[in-house]
Amino acid sequence: MKKIIITLALLSSLLFSEEQKKSFTLTDINNTEVVINHKNEKIVVEDDNKSVLFLLFFGHNCKPCLNEIPEVKALQDKNHKDLKILAFDIHGYNEKDLKKFQDEKKINYPLFTREDNKKFIAYIKAKTKWRGSLPFMVVFNKKGDAKLAHKGALNFKKLETIYKAVK
Repeated sequence: MKKIIITLALLSSLLFSEEQKKSFTLTDINNTEVVINHKNEKIVVEDDNKSVLFLLFFGHNCKPCLNEIPEVKALQDKNHKDLKILAFDIHGYNEKDLKKFQDEKKINYPLFTREDNKKFIAYIKAKTKWRGSLPFMVVFNKKGDAKLAHKGALNFKKLETIYKAVK
């Protein structure tokens, strides 16, 4: 009986430890890798603990998402040195089609395919209880604390306000 209790306690601590720390290596459409670590309810980009992180989830044929793209581009154009934007196409474009989409829309921030980053997207869905509405955004401060989860498109002024508030 004592062995069973010790085994259960050990298994429980291993499961808890695994839940406390996860690491994801994401690859954007230009084959640039970004490593994101989740530990103690914080999400940080490895080797970059100085940036506000915007995770954007969009669909390439979602009208509100398409309307938000110029607004996000304008925020990126402000060249905030401490802002990192990562955007994930949820509708399933492959790398080639997403590159074409990026060129057509002149998108100036990294794009990621659903296929290459399924585990991370599923993880964010589970952690935020996001049900798939698009666009969807999660914002983290420089310490990795989640500060906002938002469904729906935002204009430049609201994006800038969120950035400044979280900074």
